[in-house]
Order: sequence, then structure tokens, then C-alpha cells
Amino acid sequence: MSIEMETGPITSEAVNQIAVGAQSNDHSAQLAGVSTHRFFTDAVTFVRVQLLVTEFYNLDVLSNFWDVYNIEAEAMGQTVVYHPGGIPDTDRTRPLIGTPSDLDRLSPPDPYRSGRMPWVLEINRNYLEMAGTLERVYFTAPFSLAVNIRGYENLVADMFERPRFAHRLFQFLCDDVLSPYLETMREAADIPDLLMDGRDAWASPPMISLDMMDEYVVAYTERLRRNLGGNLITRGNWGDAKSRDPERFFSQKCRCSPGSLSVLDPDLFEVGPERVKRYARQHDLSVAAGVDATLLKDGPVEAIVQRIKRYIDKMARDGRCMIHLNQIAAETPPEHVHAAVAACHTFGRLPIPENIDDVQFNIASRPSFSEFVREKMGTAGI
Repeated sequence: MSIEMETGPITSEAVNQIAVGAQSNDHSAQLAGVSTHRFFTDAVTFVRVQLLVTEFYNLDVLSNFWDVYNIEAEAMGQTVVYHPGGIPDTDRTRPLIGTPSDLDRLSPPDPYRSGRMPWVLEINRNYLEMAGTLERVYFTAPFSLAVNIRGYENLVADMFERPRFAHRLFQFLCDDVLSPYLETMREAADIPDLLMDGRDAWASPPMISLDMMDEYVVAYTERLRRNLGGNLITRGNWGDAKSRDPERFFSQKCRCSPGSLSVLDPDLFEVGPERVKRYARQHDLSVAAGVDATLLKDGPVEAIVQRIKRYIDKMARDGRCMIHLNQIAAETPPEHVHAAVAACHTFGRLPIPENIDDVQFNIASRPSFSEFVREKMGTAGI
């Protein structure tokens, strides 16, 4: 038996509690004591570390985020900078498409040969071999991919001054770059309906207007979904609190990710969990509540616990909610993550008492990651 939650299937053991997942990548590498270059280029190391981190933190959803926003852009020829100890990032000071005519010189990447696309295929294969499951794969949503190869200022100018070119760019990215790559991932994994999970942080107010959201984000997510035959979502948008019309933005996000509404801190904290849950109830949606990365890093533990307790109290009583720990910074103390997970598992046990303050909360002592690995594998190294 399994239940489909917004970030993946939760096994029957977790049915009676609110699930918690996390975005961890450079934090995972630091825990494991491996260089970020090795982590982001060696598929076996990446998968082994992420499986261990998932178990170490007792997460309900597999931690398997790579540096999602770089893969397609890099495969097309965009320069990506590998920061020592950090997450690789696209060099947006030198966009691949400096002028509109550059689009005519681009060729679609080969998923089996270009950049780190083959690395992603190997990651997926290793998850199937090591974990026995592959619930979803990640990609860069069309809008954020366009920003990464054209530059944000250039792209916005295109939308206002050269809309025909802007749409031609988005059509190329959807039809000639993303669709073949995503189809290849499904074929290589031999999972025809594998969920495609696109990330789109650049498509966030005030960086875009809600009219731009309709024309360039929702429309091209739906185009991709048609190309792939369904089971494709895009999400990761911020800016609900800056949108001037959160309910309209919610509706747009739900068209990109049908059946669920993801709202992340700091917007969730500013808009308020009550307002988010009210919209979700009205439209029969599950909710993913993203917990602030800065709060997770800086703490204190008491504030982390109280934030998660509030979100569960206000949004999770019907069970249609999950907690997502936003990007866990490399330097985040492990005890902060342990506290967040413990808070979710303690306060999120269903049914939630009418007075959640009656629930007693304790954090058990946990070994260090190296001690955990030694006990698990008989060695402190990865």
C-alpha cells in the first residue's frame, strides 16, 4: 500500500503521520566529507550519500536533489561554475544566447552524451539498483532554463520587445531540449509514466508578473505535459507574498502542479498557513509547506520546532499536508535538521489532538554522521 503525497509516495508505515522531506545537496556532501565536485560528478557517490542522508535524518521522502538548474543549460553549452564546497551555478554573466540570432546556432543536446545528462541517467539507474525505486526525476522548468541561457534582464526585454522570439525560444526549449531529455529518462529507467518534476525558482514574483506567469510559465508547462503524455509538474516558485494576488498565483501554481499547492517560506510565513489551507480546502488540494532555509541554518532549535508545530496545527489536521525543509545549507547544524524531523514526526502524528500544546516533545540523542556511517557500513568513509 502507498499514498501519493506531493513529493512522492509514502509507505504504509508513514500513513499515520505527516511526512517530512528535505532538499539537501551540498549539505549532504559536507556531512559525508566528500568534495562537492565529486558529489556532483560521481553518480555512485551521489546516490550512496543521499541514501545515507535520508536514513540518517529519518526522512520520509528520499533526499535525491542534484543541482537541478544546471543540467540542461550545461548540456547545451552554457558555462557552469563549480564552486569549491558549494553548489555549481550557471554563469549568467555570459549567457549562451547573447543575442537573439544565437538561438539559430544552437543544436539540441544528446541526453546520452552532452554535459552531465548521462550522469543524471546514471544516478537514476543507481537509485533503481540501490534503493529499488525511482519515484521521480528532476529537470529545469522552461522559464528558469530560459533565464539560465539568455539572462534574466535579456529575457524580460525579449518578452516586451521581441515576444515572437521569446516564444520561439520557449518552444525550442520545450520541444527540442526538454521533451527528448525527459523521454530518454523514462526510456532508460523503463518507467513509461515516471513523474517528471520541474523546478522553476526564477518564475517568482516580483521577478515576473502574474500575466507573464500565464503566458510563459503555465502555458509552457502545459505544453511539456502534452508532449510527455502527462505526469509532469513544475513548481518551486516563490513570491506568493509579493504577488499582490496570492489566490491568483495559487491557481497558476496548481495548473503547473495539479492537485497540490506548494508554498514555501518566507512566503508561507508572511501569507499565513491559515490562508493557504483555506484555499487548499476550497479547491480540494494537498499542501506542501516549505520551512525556511535560514531558520534551519541559524535556529535556534526552539524556533524551528515552533514553526513546524504551527504549520502542522494550521494545515495538517486532515492529513493532506507534508513538510518540506527548504534547501539545507552546507553549514546547517545536523541537530537543527534532526529537531525539524522530530517535530514533524511528533506533532504530525494523526489524529492531531485538538490542543496541539498537549503533545510532549523530546529530541533523542543522535550519533554523528560519521558514527552513523561506521555503524551502517563498518567504515567512516564513503
